[in-house]
Amino acid sequence: MGMKFTLRAALTASAMAMLGGCAASPEGLNSRDVADSRSFSESYEEIYRRLMEAGKSCNPPVRVFGNPANPGGGQIEAEGELHRDRGFAEFRLVAGSYGIRMNYFVAARIEKSGSGSRVTIKVSNPLGAGPLSSRIYRWASGDPSC
Repeated sequence: MGMKFTLRAALTASAMAMLGGCAASPEGLNSRDVADSRSFSESYEEIYRRLMEAGKSCNPPVRVFGNPANPGGGQIEAEGELHRDRGFAEFRLVAGSYGIRMNYFVAARIEKSGSGSRVTIKVSNPLGAGPLSSRIYRWASGDPSC
C-alpha cells in the first residue's frame, strides 16, 4: 500500500506541475508569450476560411456521447473573427471534456505577411500543444481531415 500511495502521489504531483502552465480562458491564453508560427503562401482570409470550415466540420454540435474530435464526451467549439480592416483573423478551439474534466484552448492568429500570411498558434495545455498545433497547421495547409 505504501508503494502504491507514493507512486500515485508522484504521478499526481507531476500532472499538477505540467498542468500548472494551462490557461484558464481564451483571454488568458492570449497573454502568453509561448507561441509557434509558420508562413503560408495563401492570403490570411483563405487560411481563416480553411480553419473555420475544418473546425466546424470536425466539431459538429455536441451530442450526448461526444463528437468525432472529442469521443469522451464534452463540447468543442470552433470560433473566430475576421478583421479585414486590420489585416488579420483569429481562430479558436475551445473544449470542455466531461470524461477528463479538463478544458483546452487553442488560439491561432492569422495575419498578412508579405504576399502570404503567417499563422501563430498558442495552446493552453503544454501536453496537447504538439497534436493541436499539428491539426491547425494541417487545416491551414488545406487538409480538412479530423
